[in-house]
Amino acid sequence: MAHRQEGVYRANRGFTLVEVIIVVLILSIVAVAVVPKFTNAASDARETALASNLAMLRRQIEIYKCEHLGRGPQLKEDGKPDPAKFVPRLTSRTDVTGKLNPAGECGPYMMEWPANPYAKASEAEKIKFGGDPVPPRDDSTGWYFSVTAETIHINTSEGIN
Repeated sequence: MAHRQEGVYRANRGFTLVEVIIVVLILSIVAVAVVPKFTNAASDARETALASNLAMLRRQIEIYKCEHLGRGPQLKEDGKPDPAKFVPRLTSRTDVTGKLNPAGECGPYMMEWPANPYAKASEAEKIKFGGDPVPPRDDSTGWYFSVTAETIHINTSEGIN
């Protein structure tokens, strides 16, 4: 009859230092591979949002001009510059002359003015108006509208061109 040896195996065996170090190394390698993908995903999402907003703004401004006898939202009904009502003309109803009118037959072209995700929060929705067809990209506002070219651009140093 074979004699059984008691206590050869310990029931409460913990991890050795080498095993713990190996697990930590494996987790570190996985983290190094995965974290940059999430960082790039956030940057890609901001870039996509900006491109989408810019394309939408340009489209809506063109639709506004088509419905207002070729006149952009930066102009009053008499044709004089009125940048203060630029956003309200795109987000409210107007008549064909561009006058804000809750019963007007035109608009609204968008529910709200979008923020530039690359701009400071306090400047993200603001628009700088200027005569240069090229935006200064000086980070002073989220958007730039060229009154000569009648086009909207981003006004941040980061983001799409």
